Amino acid sequence: MNKYLIFLLFLGGCATVDSRVYMQDQLSVKKVWLVDFIYDSGSVEQLQKNSGDKEVKVVSTGQSPSDLQLRDDVFFLLQDDYGVSVTKDASKATGKILLHALHFASGGFKRLTATLESMQSETIARVKIENGDRNATFKNDDSFAKYAAKSIANTIAGQ
Repeated sequence: MNKYLIFLLFLGGCATVDSRVYMQDQLSVKKVWLVDFIYDSGSVEQLQKNSGDKEVKVVSTGQSPSDLQLRDDVFFLLQDDYGVSVTKDASKATGKILLHALHFASGGFKRLTATLESMQSETIARVKIENGDRNATFKNDDSFAKYAAKSIANTIAGQ
């Protein structure tokens, strides 16, 4: 097999970042970012009454331990490694980094979407971070958190 083809196959499975900035002027303003989840976790139960009418019951189950760890890792990596001003107190924030993680069925993070918003919920930027899909390029939870924090910090810095 051609070495060039092997190299292309290897690159095809690497983690990737797709960063879109919608309001560059908002990124250049010094912000204190709240790091949180874009959606509240929950599950939906469907109950059926004897008469055939359906009743829907929404039950909140909270975030998964791996999602909570990812959020905390991203928070501290942004703060400690990249000098991004972050807070856990919404009243002190001037911007939001909202996370939405998807997992592989077999475990591990498949994708993380980080939406950067103003406090008025205007979308400033969106960063989609895809994990590798092959054994050689798959990032474990710790490596994926580092990769995600770097990608978010680069977007904030305009890189």
